[in-house]
Amino acid sequence: MTKTNDKSITIIGNKLIVSLPNAQMPVVWQMDLEQAQSASFTIKEDKKAKSFVLISKIENDKADEIASFSDKQDSVAVLMEISSALQNIPVQTNVADNNPESLTAQKSNAKDNKIGAVLSLSLVAILIIIWIFSASNNLNTVEYNDRASNAPSSGSSGVAISADDFLSNR
Repeated sequence: MTKTNDKSITIIGNKLIVSLPNAQMPVVWQMDLEQAQSASFTIKEDKKAKSFVLISKIENDKADEIASFSDKQDSVAVLMEISSALQNIPVQTNVADNNPESLTAQKSNAKDNKIGAVLSLSLVAILIIIWIFSASNNLNTVEYNDRASNAPSSGSSGVAISADDFLSNR
């Protein structure tokens, strides 16, 4: 009987890889996962050769002989490991192909992102304009104060005058 360390059934990338060094004719066999998910695997007894052949069939196409074993238990063990490996494949579905509502939601999110970017840029532009006007108003206020301090004192209330001018106008 074949030891479990002697065979290797792995999924690498998009391939199911079956390595069977203890088969009657040692083999490394591979299949695309897309095909493997719709394939059927079976064991066929060859009474003339006194062997058990592991076979894969893809959607009613011809049978593909993977390997032959002298012991039925060895062939069943490999079959079960292939089954286990295929059951552990994460299901990958293309959301756009299977669900038109999610495609609409994705387009809506893209539109929302564009609208958000435009609104953000508009807000930044408005803030810059407000800052420019407030800065220019501050400059005008400084210029007005400079002119007012250089103007002659008239003695009106609310206008700053020197103490000597105040006392001389008494």
